[in-house]
Amino acid sequence: MTTPSGFTRHGDNSFEAAFAQSEREVLINLAEQLIEILAERIDDVHSDPLAAMVGITGHDSPPDDDVLLRLLPNAYADPVDSAEFRRFTESVLRDKKRAHAMAIRSHLLNSEDSLVRINRDSAGAWLGAMNDIRLALGVRLKVEENSHDQLELLAPDDPMRGVYAVYTWLGWLQESLLHALMDDSEE
Repeated sequence: MTTPSGFTRHGDNSFEAAFAQSEREVLINLAEQLIEILAERIDDVHSDPLAAMVGITGHDSPPDDDVLLRLLPNAYADPVDSAEFRRFTESVLRDKKRAHAMAIRSHLLNSEDSLVRINRDSAGAWLGAMNDIRLALGVRLKVEENSHDQLELLAPDDPMRGVYAVYTWLGWLQESLLHALMDDSEE
């Protein structure tokens, strides 16, 4: 996967990147998978309208799925504090992560050609969703501090090699967007 230059600044408040059709399809698919996995932890209907209004969740235990646990980690080592914090924050965090993934999906589906243009607010959503997708892929790849050398040596026919290629490509794409944002802030 090779987007020629990644994201570049275009005007005062716009950033753009050109994506091949296959790259668009991969990003849309990954965004949809992220939306789907986050939906697995949807809250039950609240009997308390105030709790529903402020986003208090019924979930006080961490997710069983490793990817969800990485996306919605414990905030504290102490299980009681972590459970209480999760009840008050997980619903809002899930909603924000879903909104970021939906933003990527929407931009890619609604662009008329290979070029995707986003503004500064959308750039934050793209960065957040790309980070979440990379976290999910990293769990599947079992990425650890010193595992990149091993992942680079995956056999060409290893199915995880393609996953690793997407993981590194997304890292490069994130970096290009960060550089475009920094170019914007230097002026």
